[in-house]
Amino acid sequence: MSIVTTVEESYPTLSRQERKVALKVIQEPKEVQKMTISSLAKNVHVSNATITRFVKKMGCENFYAFKIQLAEGPVVPATTTDKKDTVADQVYSYYKKILSGTWERLSPDDLHVAVNLISKARRVYLYGLGSSGYTAQEMTQRLIRMGIAAFSMTDTHIMYISGGIMQPGDIILAISLTGATAEVNDSVALAKKKQAKVIAITSDERSRLAELSDLTILVKNSKFVNNSRFVNSQFAITYALDIIAAMLLENAKYRDRMNHTIDLITDNKFGKR
Repeated sequence: MSIVTTVEESYPTLSRQERKVALKVIQEPKEVQKMTISSLAKNVHVSNATITRFVKKMGCENFYAFKIQLAEGPVVPATTTDKKDTVADQVYSYYKKILSGTWERLSPDDLHVAVNLISKARRVYLYGLGSSGYTAQEMTQRLIRMGIAAFSMTDTHIMYISGGIMQPGDIILAISLTGATAEVNDSVALAKKKQAKVIAITSDERSRLAELSDLTILVKNSKFVNNSRFVNSQFAITYALDIIAAMLLENAKYRDRMNHTIDLITDNKFGKR
């Protein structure tokens, strides 16, 4: 495991000041390699002592040893492009980092388990608030078009009520990048008491949501990609959901239902020819 990966996984457990150091390391490891402890401290507005505590938490004796581990990390191949750092190029680079980071975290076995749970579910409830709520609604439409009984829960009260009326055989697909959304976690905890199964899609495997869930699909935290002008926290989650949807459609039953649904929508919109 690279030292940058260690920093990412330790991020939720760090203090507020230590997280400033962690973000700099995750986002710009090559730049940190060139810094002294004092220049890094000045750059991220923390004390030298904060950095010393941080590197010790990462298992390094001192900042110099930490920089050696950074230098020994995997080399990221340079992106070749004819564009010269245009906005379009920056967005492309951002997406590429998110996709690559999520791809590394995804477990094929866990994805197959998720697909199997959804396929056998009596009903599928998708939980999400804010941006995650929009993602939940979009995925719900996909599942409905496959003939799967799916319901998006994006209101805190309805989410909590639904958690209280779950039954064995029901599945919750809980979407939260941090895994720390209290309303989602409280509703999930209530549903667990009713013997519902929970699949979490999150970036933090040590979050409360991950602890509550029967299965956790891990994605890259977009906060760990340095881009101050373009932030799409749902991109990694959407990628994971795209994979799950594509795997479901390998089943001829769902594929036929999807095609039938599309035909119905098309006929209704344009009329039969």
